[in-house]
Amino acid sequence: MTRESAVILLHELKTDSLILTKRNESLRNHPGEFCFPGGMRDLKDQDLWSTALREVHEELGIDSSRIACVKALKPEYTLLGKIIYPWLATISALQPYVMNKHEVSDVISLPMKEVSCRNNYKELCIEKANKKIITCQYTAYPHLVWGATARIMQQLCLDKKE
Repeated sequence: MTRESAVILLHELKTDSLILTKRNESLRNHPGEFCFPGGMRDLKDQDLWSTALREVHEELGIDSSRIACVKALKPEYTLLGKIIYPWLATISALQPYVMNKHEVSDVISLPMKEVSCRNNYKELCIEKANKKIITCQYTAYPHLVWGATARIMQQLCLDKKE
């Protein structure tokens, strides 16, 4: 059975930017990687949107009343075979927030103008278990944003290929 997870692509209207978090280095899965607020579905979650809202509250202390859903995006699979259900949502301003330091070590804002430009993405070849895997990398930020996170971000590109 594939475990489901949900993430929120939080578009901060005040700065016209996309919010990403950096996972704490002590976490077992994906330590130190940049990602969207979100996580695995719990049995108590009513649906995947509820999962995403719960996780944003756990990671950043942001109440769900401050977040407005825009739309569900196309689900993505990770290299480990897990499925991620992404949601695009808006928030007037990220502040105030309280970072859960056990899960998150940093919060970054990426300008939507850059996130939505297809030229800021390129293929990335990685080797995992002696296999070459082609994935995606976001290149308009000095730190590595790649894999499912970058592929989900690509869904926001305004200059989509026909």
